[in-house]
Amino acid sequence: MRGKLFSILIAMAVGVPMTAGAFEGFVKIAPERELFVQWDEAQEGQPTVILLNGLTYSTKQFASFRKELIKSGIGVVRYDMMGMGQTLLKYAPVVSMISYEDQVKDLKKLIEALEIETPVNLVGLSYGGGIAMAFAARNPKLVKSLMLMAPFTEPVASQDQWIKSQVWYTRKVYPLNPYSDDDLYDYFLRQIVYTTYPAAEPIVLENPFKLEATFRMVQGIRKWRADRDVAKLPKKSVHLLIAENDQYIERNVLETFWEAVPVAQRGSKSVLKGSEHKIPEAKPSEAARWVKGVLNGKK
Repeated sequence: MRGKLFSILIAMAVGVPMTAGAFEGFVKIAPERELFVQWDEAQEGQPTVILLNGLTYSTKQFASFRKELIKSGIGVVRYDMMGMGQTLLKYAPVVSMISYEDQVKDLKKLIEALEIETPVNLVGLSYGGGIAMAFAARNPKLVKSLMLMAPFTEPVASQDQWIKSQVWYTRKVYPLNPYSDDDLYDYFLRQIVYTTYPAAEPIVLENPFKLEATFRMVQGIRKWRADRDVAKLPKKSVHLLIAENDQYIERNVLETFWEAVPVAQRGSKSVLKGSEHKIPEAKPSEAARWVKGVLNGKK
């Protein structure tokens, strides 16, 4: 990673106050594309981790978890992907699908822009776990470890089945409907996001643009499946952390995912007792301890 001088120059360019070894602001990854980044540089001899947000997260939800990591001198890069946090507000409103492929490309460009030393250590929560795996499968030489917290591996079965049943019903009742199955799937997916997400995740209403952006991210990753990418992941890179009380992803889904990971790609699997889906918020100290264990080779 570039040294503190480079961080200061970036901060000066965007007018963001600096503290020693820290940066906060937008980083240009393409001529008309910037991502919001918060970066705590690692102490000498310590590794750096890149945190990938869950679907409804922004960098601020990682705050307590980040504090636990930097106590040990670990470097932490947090950033808001397209559709999230400060990046969303900069480019809102989102009016088209946010594909996981574009999120993967953005991450690669961000690593290059910040000159983060590779191979990198990725920590992904839920949606961010899916993006982390998709990135590693396409850039295996750039990734050292994949620390997956309750990762997205496939669409939620109950939602997927309901949507497909609605598509089937629409075809039966309205055989001349001109829309494709994909169009109909996305139509009913938007209904689920708009009617159920605000109750389950009130944070999607924190600004006028977030709910649609959330739908656009789900739309953009719904066809991706982890089991298609696992064989392409770096050797011994996959570390899975399951939330004991996950209210969104059933335990058997992640156990099935783990069985699909080839032995050569497996690092470790752990269950965090008493934790709900949002592990970094529910159990920041324990989650940070797990990450340190992976980085120190104790997992």
